[in-house]
Amino acid sequence: MRIPLVALVFVLSVVGSPLRLAAQAAPAAAQAGQVQVDVGNVRFSAVRWEGANWLETEVELITTPGGRAVSTAFVDRVRITLNLMFEVAVEGVTQKRFYRSTVEAITLKGGRSAVRFYLPPEVVERDSLRPDVKYYTVELEIDGQLQPPTRATVAKDFLSAESVKGFQGMVSAEAAKNDGLLMPQYLTPFANDPRRASPTLLRRESLR
Repeated sequence: MRIPLVALVFVLSVVGSPLRLAAQAAPAAAQAGQVQVDVGNVRFSAVRWEGANWLETEVELITTPGGRAVSTAFVDRVRITLNLMFEVAVEGVTQKRFYRSTVEAITLKGGRSAVRFYLPPEVVERDSLRPDVKYYTVELEIDGQLQPPTRATVAKDFLSAESVKGFQGMVSAEAAKNDGLLMPQYLTPFANDPRRASPTLLRRESLR
């Protein structure tokens, strides 16, 4: 499905004051002590494996069970969904490509941890992808409950709740075209890299 240019301009335009989204959603939850898992940072890197370039996204998680930083407590069933958009030049025409991937941590211990996602070298080379990603969101679910967005779960280029909502709508409509291309770490050569520690993630194939 092609998205009208007018709609894209509206959704991705700079609307309102910076970080208005965080002002709407995050403070109330934080003050009530309800934020048990949040995003500390999202980092994009070009990484190499056997001479090939992969695009890595590292989502840093901050886990505060019960709203407190307790290293001996845990938060169960945490799902992390990464949504990405890239602008790609194809025969002189700019196209927008969307990617989505989800992982579920069996449990997260209080403190900091990280999950990672990768686009493979063939896609990186084909689309000339670089780690200067402008548009992304991270969705967090705890025990099946979608958490409200916070300052760190959306890219800084989104300056309003309306633009984030529009982006999420486009991801829902378009990302299925690229299902499976944005890979969780455990499906890549980096799965057992000791420099890239990860919480234990639920593997659906183990349930079959």
